[in-house]
Amino acid sequence: MAQTFDTSRPGTVFWRVAAVLIAVQLATGILAVAFTFWYASDHQRALAEVAIAARLDAVAEEIEGRVSTLEASQFTDVFRLDMGYRFPDPLAILDLGGTVLDVFYPAQDAFEGVLPDESVQPIIPDILDSDDVLSDVLVDASDALLEGGYAMAPLFDEGGFLAGLVLVQPLSQSMDLELMDTRAAFRRSLRTVGILAIVMALLLGAGMTWWMVRPLRSLTRSISRIGDGQYDESIQVKGNDEFSELSSAINVMAVRVARSIEALKESDRLRRDLVANVGHDLRTPLAAMLAHLEEAERFNSEGRAKEAEDAVGQAARQGSYLSALVDDLFELSRLESQGQKLRQEPVPIGELVADAVAGNQGEATKNGISLLADVADGLPLLTADGTRLLRVLNNLISNAIRYTSDQGVITVKAVSLAHQIVLSVTDTGVGISAPEQARMFDRYYRGEGARTRVSDATYKGTGLGLAISRAIAQAHKGSLEVESTPGEGTSMILTLPVR
Repeated sequence: MAQTFDTSRPGTVFWRVAAVLIAVQLATGILAVAFTFWYASDHQRALAEVAIAARLDAVAEEIEGRVSTLEASQFTDVFRLDMGYRFPDPLAILDLGGTVLDVFYPAQDAFEGVLPDESVQPIIPDILDSDDVLSDVLVDASDALLEGGYAMAPLFDEGGFLAGLVLVQPLSQSMDLELMDTRAAFRRSLRTVGILAIVMALLLGAGMTWWMVRPLRSLTRSISRIGDGQYDESIQVKGNDEFSELSSAINVMAVRVARSIEALKESDRLRRDLVANVGHDLRTPLAAMLAHLEEAERFNSEGRAKEAEDAVGQAARQGSYLSALVDDLFELSRLESQGQKLRQEPVPIGELVADAVAGNQGEATKNGISLLADVADGLPLLTADGTRLLRVLNNLISNAIRYTSDQGVITVKAVSLAHQIVLSVTDTGVGISAPEQARMFDRYYRGEGARTRVSDATYKGTGLGLAISRAIAQAHKGSLEVESTPGEGTSMILTLPVR
């Protein structure tokens, strides 16, 4: 079934398209007619001047035939009346000296739309001594010589000798009369062009709107279904025009929206897990701390001072762990916030590695591990937050100590590579399996107990160290990655751009 186009709807684009097309077609038609009229106006005026010259020549012959001499006594009332029907402008008879013998004004009913004004006096052009005046009819409708133009023809007596002149001045009404038909034709052309433009614009508007709106309505229906949650909705792409590009863009958008929805669902799941984990991790040390405090209170009431002191110490250790956990949570939240700004300062890489190695040397020695530094010469200064980078290295070295057995070796290495500083912490520990590598940067993930040389009971970490370390790396526009082979050791690689 063919789709119908409803032009009665006030919100449809039909009337807007039709209005634009009408305006464009009207403007085009009017410009075409106006340009044609302007282009032909000079020719029309020249033809009008020729017609006036012919009429004036005929009037001159009539005057020569009706009066024997150019004297006022020859200008009878009948002659005067007849002369009032020859031109819509004042007609004057002159003698050879340029004296006005008489002026004949148009009759009241001679020319439609012309109101005779007998106060207008013809102005005699200053060309009476020209040879052209004595031999030919002169017509000049421009204002070059006289305002309003003029027309002049010679008058001869019965012997063929020049006796006087007949002058029409101004010539404006006569030119208007001659051009009246041309101007009427111009107005008719404008009306015809206007009607045709409106009809054609309506037809073209309906056709073009139907052609444009049909795919748009199809796109609208598809977008509505996508908005209702049908993200698998796919729009068929036809052709290679703007509509096909829009369809392709909508298809891509639908895929991205579907992915975003899935990501939001995953984020919501992680948020729920986070809340559950945080609640569990906070509840456990709080419960333990309260239990130890209750024991301390009970031991104190029984006079068992040594047991009360041990219980208070256990409660203090749980409080320290709880404080560290809260601090790590706030630190991770700040790092993941887009508004968080790092403290930027020049950081010598050699000093940074030396401080990290020195701070962890005691723990490594206690566990029988060799902790070494390998810093390349000539490393550039790094503009970064030195305090936070030191925390990253401390986290990585601490983890390496935890997962490296006695007589093992941990090497902290720093090199420059392609406008980047690469810091790596490599151990000879048990390594990390692929499933664990995929999860090791998750919050609260501490790895399997079987591969951890330090028991969870003595390990004081919060499980947020690697998550915080990666967040610090990303805040510096860098990265933190892991390379590990089970049974051979692990390398944690921190890459930072040099700016």
